Amino acid sequence: MSTGRRRLGGLLPTVLVVVLLAGAMTVVVLLRAPGLVRAPAADVVPVVRADVVTEVRAPGAVRTAGEADVSFDVDGTVTSVDVTPGSVVVAGDVLATLDDATARARVVAAQTAVANGANDLAAARNAVPPDPLLQSRLETTAARDRMELAEANRVLAGTVLRAPRDGTVTAVAGQVGDRVVAGAPTPDDAPSRRPFVRLADLGALVVRAAVPPRDVARVAAGQSASASVDGVGEPVFGEVVGVEPAPGPDGAYGVTVAAPVPPPTLRVGQVADVRVLVERAIGVVVVPPAAVRRTGPDRGTVLVRPQDGRSPDRVVAVTTGLADAVSVEIRDGLRAGDRVLVPRDAGPRP
Repeated sequence: MSTGRRRLGGLLPTVLVVVLLAGAMTVVVLLRAPGLVRAPAADVVPVVRADVVTEVRAPGAVRTAGEADVSFDVDGTVTSVDVTPGSVVVAGDVLATLDDATARARVVAAQTAVANGANDLAAARNAVPPDPLLQSRLETTAARDRMELAEANRVLAGTVLRAPRDGTVTAVAGQVGDRVVAGAPTPDDAPSRRPFVRLADLGALVVRAAVPPRDVARVAAGQSASASVDGVGEPVFGEVVGVEPAPGPDGAYGVTVAAPVPPPTLRVGQVADVRVLVERAIGVVVVPPAAVRRTGPDRGTVLVRPQDGRSPDRVVAVTTGLADAVSVEIRDGLRAGDRVLVPRDAGPRP
């Protein structure tokens, strides 16, 4: 082996030792001065006091507090329609009528049968000697005739459609000449099954929201709420007055919001964005959500920048409270005026 190779072999262990020592010293320096490590870009923001609001948002629409769908209870052909959309009615007003010729004839026939049956029964009771079997048969017939008269009167009354309550007519589905079916919308061949007349109490408008199942447990009667309604400038403020116990066909729960004095521009059918206030913390210490790294329920850490700007940043454990889209309440660990780091590309916090 040549002299050059022997010298090179002797130097290799020394070089390795020097490299290892340099690496160890670098690690020690970085641990003692973490500021020398290039950290991800972050903004330094002050800790301030502000309100934190948690709310449930849901789509909705303006409805009336009282509605009534009215249709005929008997079959027949429409002979008159006495109202139009916008008509104001009171309970008992005539809305529409059916041809009642057949119903009237039925009433007359039933009345005649009842009268004749009463005469026959009276004669049988006065007969000497009495015939108990005949009396029993006539009493049965008389009872059947009275039931037929009651049904005939019901059908006759059913040819007149009356308003069940005070209100304003918002829709009329039928017209003169239509054939209607008892208890069904009209006309009977209409592609969409609508009530003959729809009434609404326009003096008591509400907003009905569709709250998804994940949020409905947080909503209760009495909570403050607001609705931004299309066509209405200012939000409508009110409170939750009802939460349905079961979901509708769309899987959402109906939540009704009422305002003490609805604005005059409110109209049935307007689309609304409803917000229900769940909780609110007033004037509490807050930081941006991205500043907090969650470590558990109501627990987390934040990176605090010292006031002198030269000392290393400190990891501070905090107790959190309410949170919304822009702020997290800090109940312990920070005070107003502290400065915290907010990563610019934080992404969702764990």
